[in-house]
Amino acid sequence: MAQLKRFGLGLQALIVLATSEEQRSSAEIAVQVQCEPTALRKIMAQLGDAGIVEVRQGRSGGYELARSPQAITLFEVYTALHEEQPQWDRMLDTTGDHGFGQRVNEAFQTIMSDINTQVTKVLGHYTVADLIKS
Repeated sequence: MAQLKRFGLGLQALIVLATSEEQRSSAEIAVQVQCEPTALRKIMAQLGDAGIVEVRQGRSGGYELARSPQAITLFEVYTALHEEQPQWDRMLDTTGDHGFGQRVNEAFQTIMSDINTQVTKVLGHYTVADLIKS
């Protein structure tokens, strides 16, 4: 669940940057998206590591998009902020290593693969620019 929250906050921060003509500090962005500045800085660092935002340190530092909003897919943002397996993959933890559990595990793996394929497809279809239009 925390991953989806980071994803949502990260997308909102990118919308703030995409609709601003100048760099923004983490405090300014945090006020606008109504989240803790510390949490936002971690998110922004991850987006910086992924090449989605430019991070400038220091007194006159801040954040700005590294590329145009049209060039940043939601899948790219999702991947940058994704630190662990998706929630739905945890279904696999419910199966045992007995005969029945192994058969169910195989079926669950097929479903998980389909879900991951669809998430990739849907999030790859949208960009930060699409969120601005909404």
